[in-house]
Amino acid sequence: MLDLCASAQQTLDVEQYIFSRKGIGADLMSVLTERARAGVRVRLLVDGYGSLGLAPSEAGRAFCKAGGELVYYNALLHLVKNPFAGVHRLHRKSILCDGRQMMVGGSCFEDRMADWRDTMVLASGDIVTSAELAFERVWRYGRHEERRGPASRGELSEIDPEAWAYLTSEPRRPTRQEIYRTLLKKLSSARETMALTSPYLMPDRKIWHALTKATRRGVAVRLIIPAVSDHPSVDFFSQRFARALAKHGVEVFGYEPSMIHAKVAVIDDWAMVSSFNLDMLSIGLNVENGLASRSARFRRALLDQYECDVATSTRF
Repeated sequence: MLDLCASAQQTLDVEQYIFSRKGIGADLMSVLTERARAGVRVRLLVDGYGSLGLAPSEAGRAFCKAGGELVYYNALLHLVKNPFAGVHRLHRKSILCDGRQMMVGGSCFEDRMADWRDTMVLASGDIVTSAELAFERVWRYGRHEERRGPASRGELSEIDPEAWAYLTSEPRRPTRQEIYRTLLKKLSSARETMALTSPYLMPDRKIWHALTKATRRGVAVRLIIPAVSDHPSVDFFSQRFARALAKHGVEVFGYEPSMIHAKVAVIDDWAMVSSFNLDMLSIGLNVENGLASRSARFRRALLDQYECDVATSTRF
């Protein structure tokens, strides 16, 4: 991610939930500031809760002084003024570079997460245009400007099996909950296998039924969650959901080496890496994104890593 940001020559758009003022956050902010000073249009969109304090910090002020733009998505003041719209959080972790390359996945910019098991995808080509359209829409919302804009294309081509889709979830606009609708459709129509990873597990009724019905159809369903996460209170519920799913035939594993923060789904010949957790926040409140494909190479790479994760996990 640092290398991708440092390579920017024209434009650099970054959206992030947690952007720390220390450690890796400070290192990345130095790169963004240097690129802005070099004449690159650098825009940084961060969540108003997860990245609280970044804008008034010394690094934040230096970034803006160098020509960078820093915008909060739903600052806490907005939550006070409009508790319904202000409760939504920007949970994306993305970098868009020069309209040609992008990274999407689960990694935040904070040192305590440095040793976590996470997954990001580096992509290039036309798919970046879809991500740019989605960024512009949320950027305008953060700046309290006109909030309408062209929708990103989330459908996978039925002709090209190597096609990529950039999927979003924007709970303010139910018609743009692409990740949730696509994932639910894939879970409900799975024929043979599912390999899912989520750091937090609090599914809604529709996802719960999709998972349990899949096992009754004979689908081999596997799910990895942390053995111990960074939120003990969430573990209380996640582990109960895990044990209940296990009783319905889902193979549920607790990842042991560290906190696993990856958000991965491999369902038959379809695969996705995203910022989307299998919990009620991602389903109903968070602004999320992900990259999906039926590429055999992409699927194989994710399954190879999945087997490594299962090998260092304990079954519930």
